[in-house]
Amino acid sequence: MSEKMPEKKKVRLVEDLQCGTCGALTRREEQVPKFCSSCGAGYERYCIRCRKKVGMYFEEWWPEDDECVRTYAPARRCPHCNAGLDVEERQGSPDVRYDH
Repeated sequence: MSEKMPEKKKVRLVEDLQCGTCGALTRREEQVPKFCSSCGAGYERYCIRCRKKVGMYFEEWWPEDDECVRTYAPARRCPHCNAGLDVEERQGSPDVRYDH
């Protein structure tokens, strides 16, 4: 009756951040960078409609049995109110930079 419990495998977790603007991958280290090292875009997104911070989602990929690559990317829609977060085109003339 003395059965041994199977040992847990040690899994190496590698985390990457993918920029929502240029698509560049950045390896995540101790501190999470706030801006993309390639184009300077911010990783954090906020919903304008409900005024909440929108978290990043991730996809996992297992290239080997003991290694997990997790890629985080900015969300395209708000999980609270389903508003689109990507700005595709601004209305108005091309001379106007901001709509006030």
